[in-house]
Amino acid sequence: MKKFLTISLLIFAASTAQAKTLTIGIDLSASNPLLSHKNFAHIASQHVTSEINKLKDGDIVRVKTFGSRKDALNLLNHSFEISRRMKSNKVAGIVANYIQSLPEQKEVSQNSTNLVAWLEFTSGFNCAANSQILVITDGLESSSYVDGNLLLQGKKSLPKPDIDLKGCGLTLYGLGAGWIPQQVKIVRKEWEHWAEQAGASFTAIIP
Repeated sequence: MKKFLTISLLIFAASTAQAKTLTIGIDLSASNPLLSHKNFAHIASQHVTSEINKLKDGDIVRVKTFGSRKDALNLLNHSFEISRRMKSNKVAGIVANYIQSLPEQKEVSQNSTNLVAWLEFTSGFNCAANSQILVITDGLESSSYVDGNLLLQGKKSLPKPDIDLKGCGLTLYGLGAGWIPQQVKIVRKEWEHWAEQAGASFTAIIP
């Protein structure tokens, strides 16, 4: 009996260690086209749905928002565990509906983009399990760290990351939406460099 319990505990521990976390960060700053264009919100929700549907029982989906450091809305953290009762397609539907509702919620728009601070201060990314961080954003950092206009011009760079994201994948969905090609390339290169320094694998999905 003792041997059986030991084996069971080892199997449970192994399955727990393999559980992944998908953290979905949603940029509520005014520059993000997600807040103003239904079409962008729709295609963003489709991508999020696809990523959530890849998850297995035991995996976690977390939805957090960011923008201004002063906005209390960004303190909210919605978390779902994929299970028989809460299947991935059900979670995907909940998250997709929320994303698609944002263009109608004009009051949520915020006046700065603290993406770097959000990445550095958010806990629970679970990078040891090769988890994913999916951020719906144009990628324009506009904060006390860097002036967004100077970043777009290539005159200022993102600060050196103060976090270890080794093992995590970082995807910026919507990077450069609505910008001229030169600006897209500048900001994409900045985030590639930032992610490399932080130890994360980086993907930019440019609409």
